[in-house]
Formats: sequence, C-alpha cells, structure tokens
Amino acid sequence: MFGLLQPDKVKVGQRIKEIKESMNLSFTELGNRLGIKKPTISSYVQGYALAPESVINQLSSISGKPVGWFYFGDIEEYIADYLQLKGQNRIVQEHPEVVKAIKEEFYTGEFKNPAWENEVGYPCEEFMDDYFYELQQEVIKEELQKMVRDQIKNLPIADELSKQKKDEAVTVITSGILEYMDVAGEFNYEDKKTMKHLVKTEVASFDFFTDQVFEERYVIGKLINILSDDEETSELINQLSQELTAKTFTTRVEGEGLIKAIQTVRPALIKLYEKVSSDDLEDWFESR
Repeated sequence: MFGLLQPDKVKVGQRIKEIKESMNLSFTELGNRLGIKKPTISSYVQGYALAPESVINQLSSISGKPVGWFYFGDIEEYIADYLQLKGQNRIVQEHPEVVKAIKEEFYTGEFKNPAWENEVGYPCEEFMDDYFYELQQEVIKEELQKMVRDQIKNLPIADELSKQKKDEAVTVITSGILEYMDVAGEFNYEDKKTMKHLVKTEVASFDFFTDQVFEERYVIGKLINILSDDEETSELINQLSQELTAKTFTTRVEGEGLIKAIQTVRPALIKLYEKVSSDDLEDWFESR
C-alpha cells in the first residue's frame, strides 16, 4: 500500500489522539465507535502499533479527515517528508514554494490524471518525482543566475561592463551550465559546491568583450543574434517588409532609425530567454 515513504506509527498515533480529543471521547468510547477494545485503540494512540487500514478508514469517516492525513499529516507535510527522504533537504528548506507547487499541480494541474493519486488520496511518488525534476531545474536555473551575477560583480573588470553586457553574460553562462548539467544528468540542488565550481570556471573563461552568440534552435535566440548586428537587422526588416507589404526596405532617408528602434527589443528578448525553460520553448515552437 505504501511506497518509499512509510507512515510513522508515533505520528499516526498522535493524529488519532488529536481526533479523540477533538471529539471529547475516552479510549473506551472511541473503541466502541470503531468496534475495537480499549487496549487496542490505546496501542494505536501510543504508537506501539500502526492502526490498520480498516480502522483508519473508520476514523476518516467519523472525523471527516482524509485517510492520507492520518498516515502522513497534511499534504504539504507528506510531500516535504518524501522529498527529504529522497535527500532533498536543502531545497525543501530554502524553497518551500516547491512543495506548494507540487501540491497545486496535483490538485489543479491542466493534465490532471487519476493515476497521480495513491491509495490514500495523496500524490503518488512517481508523480512527485517527475514534477519535482521540472521544478528543481527552474530553481537551479535561478540559483545559477544569482551565482553568476555575484561572480561577475566581483570581477576586476566589472565596472567596465555595461548592464547589457552583464545580462548577456548571465544568460549565456547560465544556459551553458544548464546544458552541461542536463547532458551529464547532474541536476541536483543539494550539490551547491559543484554548481559554484562550474560558475567560477565559466565566468573566469568568459569573453565579456565579444558579441555573444545565442543558441539558434528557436527563433528567440536567432532574433537576439540578428538584432546585435545592423546589417542583419536591416535584412530582417527588408524580409518582413517584402513579406508584409511587397516593398523593399532601404536605410536611405534615416532608415537607420527603424533599425535602432527594432534593436531596442533585444534586451527584452535576452531577459525572456533568461527566464524561459527549454520545455517552454518546445511548447512555443512546435516542429513541423
């Protein structure tokens, strides 16, 4: 009935006691309601034995509490305990929003599936594993971005770099590290030592004074690269002009103004590139 996470007999007993006291019942009275003797119910309450499923189901019926609550507490406690059992103590402590997000996805997810639910009405472990993997990547991405920014801030050349150059560097360096971690299968928030080492190494070898090339598998990266160059931006405008109006674009008569105006979008695209995940991009741009 249970997976990796097993009920704690003592905690189950404490929850039974909580219900007993909230209903103002003696051991004998509660035992009578459940059809079991006082010594038996006492052994459950004191945590000497785990109450069987039949008893928990009865307790759930008379108290209105879900079966899962008796075994594992509220759903967030259950999710947190499972993640910590899997060694994810730091992320649970530093990012409680991860637990809340798993709970929210379980209850209201767009593709909610009955198979997500285990026998006690709580998220099954496979669901938690899968969704946690996605969430962990986002948390690691945010953590890496912060580490990269801090590392750049401490560089001797930091004052020579414009905000745009710094933002570009953060995006490119973070993307490179994430790609490496994905290929190596090393997404692990607990291993901050490795994350810091990767950041330090990549920042130290990064060429801040060369125009950066963004990954062009999706149009957002390609646009960022195009808009860094006046000639390529001009050609893009010309292609759009011919496609939309059947007219050729020229830089004569202050046409450069349009080039500069279009290029003002580039910083916003870089910010967006920094925020979105590869899964988001795959959803945005489907292959034919």
